[in-house]
Amino acid sequence: MNIPSGKNIAILSTPPTFTGERLCPLGLVPVGILKLVAYLKRRGNHVEYINMHSGDVQDRSSPAPAGESNAWKEKPMGSGGARKALMRIHGRSFEHFERRLKGLERKPHEVWISCAFTFDYDLVREYADIARRLLPSVKIVAGGDFVRVAPGIAVAAGADEYCAERIPEADECEPDFSSQKKWEYGLFQLQLGCVNKCSFCHVSKDRPRKFDVDGVLGYMKRFYDKYQPTSFWNWDPNVTLYPRQLGEFLDKFAAGGMDGATISFGKGLQPNLVNEALLKKMVRARVFSATLPMESANYEAVKRLNKPYTIISSIKLLELAARSGLQMSECRCTSLLGYPDDDLASFFRIYLSILKFKAVPSPFPVYLFPGSPDYEKYRGVLKNRDYGCLHGQLWPLLPEGEIDNYLNLFKFIELTTLKSVKDNLHLLPPDMKSKLLREFENSDRFVELCLNAKKDTLEEFRRIEKEIAVKRTKKTAAGKTEKAGKPGKAKNVLYVVANPAPERRSVSRQMGKYFTEAYVRTNPRARVTVVDLCAEGLPFINREYVELVYYGEKKEKLSAETEKLVELVEKYIVQLREADEVVIAAPMYTLSIPAILKAYFELIASRLYYFYGKKMLSLKPVVCLLTRDGFYPPGLAVADPRFPYMNVQETLLTAALGFLGLSRSPRFIIAGGLDRKEYIPRAIVMARREIDAYVAVNARK
Repeated sequence: MNIPSGKNIAILSTPPTFTGERLCPLGLVPVGILKLVAYLKRRGNHVEYINMHSGDVQDRSSPAPAGESNAWKEKPMGSGGARKALMRIHGRSFEHFERRLKGLERKPHEVWISCAFTFDYDLVREYADIARRLLPSVKIVAGGDFVRVAPGIAVAAGADEYCAERIPEADECEPDFSSQKKWEYGLFQLQLGCVNKCSFCHVSKDRPRKFDVDGVLGYMKRFYDKYQPTSFWNWDPNVTLYPRQLGEFLDKFAAGGMDGATISFGKGLQPNLVNEALLKKMVRARVFSATLPMESANYEAVKRLNKPYTIISSIKLLELAARSGLQMSECRCTSLLGYPDDDLASFFRIYLSILKFKAVPSPFPVYLFPGSPDYEKYRGVLKNRDYGCLHGQLWPLLPEGEIDNYLNLFKFIELTTLKSVKDNLHLLPPDMKSKLLREFENSDRFVELCLNAKKDTLEEFRRIEKEIAVKRTKKTAAGKTEKAGKPGKAKNVLYVVANPAPERRSVSRQMGKYFTEAYVRTNPRARVTVVDLCAEGLPFINREYVELVYYGEKKEKLSAETEKLVELVEKYIVQLREADEVVIAAPMYTLSIPAILKAYFELIASRLYYFYGKKMLSLKPVVCLLTRDGFYPPGLAVADPRFPYMNVQETLLTAALGFLGLSRSPRFIIAGGLDRKEYIPRAIVMARREIDAYVAVNARK
């Protein structure tokens, strides 16, 4: 198409649509549209960007801001289409668009509408209809991926003209952020295009290209100095396609004077292109969140998806990410559901592997795009369905009778009200439930085989799949499989809480209460003993206690304070010896643990080591529920103004518990980033998911 000059242009990009729950944070303005704004201005046009996006960077576990999730229309669900679902727009209302269009000082000659998804073409038509009603002579220009993959759809969307190709000159522009006076987040782009030809994707239509790192960092620094954002988001289709470029960017960002901002990678890191060195650069560069693809653990499905890697690389990436100190509670691991031949055992295998590394399962329904191999394969099922009915959350490939099962599966995996795996088994139909319980037995072995694999090939993955299948068959034949619903054994759980704050103000206390309640629900025979150290009035070690315990000096009568110390420590030792499992809830104080918890350890350790002649405690499961304002990977100490100190919270707890003989490797469940009030609900949800996973596996043992 001919790019205009000297025109008044209003431009917008369509916000995403959804039904039920939002699946990921898609409230951000696309960086490409801001580059297009800059290019059109450079050609002498007067351009007004109408922002229809919510600006919300939270995902489904946080409610959408008021007025920025709007009901739209009903669409047919499933392969038959008899059932309907109400679609919603995750963005601003049609009334907002109308007000903005009316309020423009310069009457537009053209309205440009960019849309990413073919299934939202009818949303483009709604905006076009509003524009024509207000401005009868205006030209409607459509663009974006929805036109590029199906050019004929532009006419159905109400466009007078359309752009079916990329505009390379626009791609080279810096984003124009002048449309808003305030930005809470920044955007950047390092590359576009992809070499992979995945069955469900069309990004490979674009030849891969990368942008100059210094140029990108230049506009990011100017943006940061002006708007002071708390985060920068990247939505490149395959940001790891150029690992050296990404490494250079991360190094320079870490030293670039934007210390108050984190980085989030919204799309997947290609697992076989990421190594430990790159992950450590991410940690130093304050990468807050990332997406790790784990599409399938089924050999035939992996073949069909046509990825250049298998789940072997995905599992190895999870392990490397955890070891490198990436914030695992913000690592979303994506997988696909909604094919007619879904292997749900494979899906649960992925789900349990993700939980093992404390990451976040983020399944997606299959979205179908014209021209993709999946679309061509399932044409017979689709039966010439309208493009607008191919939204993944409408489950276009599933028969109507299966839709509720999948919706309940999503609730089971993702909902913020998920209490525990076992407590929510009722959401799953019997066949799904039995597959999940079988995969509990296979999960550890599957992860071990993937981590030990010497190469990532389809043949190696097939060998692993066969080995798991053979083991399952043997185990079933021998009758060793544990029956679902077997009652847990009687257990004593000791819960130690070290926070003076009341529960309404203490996330660590809330986590502890959630843990113990979930534990007892899962195993009603468990008995919980609560030790609230602050309520106990635990004093610190005094001189008299030192003389008694360390040097064996006995007095006829001890002071009341020392008597209390002795009584308390004897009680604590008995509690620890009788406990089958220990749970500790504590906040971070001065990068460490509260003094009262350290006093608790010191009292017990000195009594056991000196007074009782090194008669230490026995090993047992220990879970530490920790909270902190910032994000501190274990042992973090880097040359960064925001993180100049070493986090010793886990280090001290591991050392103390090891010295007491209780645990060599305690389990840590951490809620971090609590200095950002808007993040607290998300942090609690992530911590609860980890608790649920732990309780489901361990409470009945």
